[in-house]
Amino acid sequence: MNFTRRCCLLGFMVGSIAVVSGPLTGAAEAQNGKAAAGDKEYSSSQEEYDARLAAAHGGTKLKWDHLPDWSGIWMRETRKIFHFDESASNRPDLPMYPTLSARLTPKYLAAYEQKIQGIKDGKEWDRLSWCLPAGFPRWLAEPWLREFVVTPNETWMSHEQINETRRILTDGRGHVPEDKALPLWLGDSIGFWDGDTLIVHTTHLKAGQYQRGNPDYSFKTSTVERIKLIEPTLIEDRITVYDPEGLTKPFHAVFHYRKMKGDVRVDYASCEENNNTFLGDDGRPSERLPGDKGYRDADTFGIPEVARDGIPH
Repeated sequence: MNFTRRCCLLGFMVGSIAVVSGPLTGAAEAQNGKAAAGDKEYSSSQEEYDARLAAAHGGTKLKWDHLPDWSGIWMRETRKIFHFDESASNRPDLPMYPTLSARLTPKYLAAYEQKIQGIKDGKEWDRLSWCLPAGFPRWLAEPWLREFVVTPNETWMSHEQINETRRILTDGRGHVPEDKALPLWLGDSIGFWDGDTLIVHTTHLKAGQYQRGNPDYSFKTSTVERIKLIEPTLIEDRITVYDPEGLTKPFHAVFHYRKMKGDVRVDYASCEENNNTFLGDDGRPSERLPGDKGYRDADTFGIPEVARDGIPH
């Protein structure tokens, strides 16, 4: 079974993940963690975004002959693949997952504690097991290969897990009007350039979880990011999450993405072609095996019957 197909099984398994797991170095180590010293706390993401836009005097307009070089294939650099906030320590009772660092409201704290107890009882379910998107801001924490495509008016950020692609508009447009906006897996993202730093404001998000074993976030979540190349092969994304429904104060996290060496390519990943994970009647995840009713063989699922004798092996 190849890597792409293995990735599709990540409902509740972790052994197939490849991740850049070496120690953070240089600027990454120095800047990893919570809000940077001297960072102002804002009451909302809109207030922060507006303040940063004013401080940048409306932002820098990029030109085709002078774009940041974010070319290549990148992967999250981390030692803690299930930590949304990498500065959090490992839970002593569930070492794969982080201790709680977000300040949660009573409602979301109770849901988080119930989730942790469920994990201990073997009842952990991830919506990725339905082949649904990770969604944003969890998108930042996923370990998959990713690409960043910068143009003067728009920046695309894509990773190989069902090819979730963010489109950040930097042409001066605002957000979708409230009377037309809908909750989206990756939200509605606008931004501007402050020198070589991309400032991004994301709103209108679908509710989800920050990462497996992490708290949930609500439909009222919005974020502000500061993204820049801090070393020739290292991109940093500093995010502040605002969620008046789920958080009592803004939640800060930092992500680093290392440029991969060699001829690395992003393939289209079809999660459905061999998704044999399902939620059992006992609330525990399970896996269909060859011969089970409903089992999907990735070599034949969706392939016309007439062509199956030509399947490469």
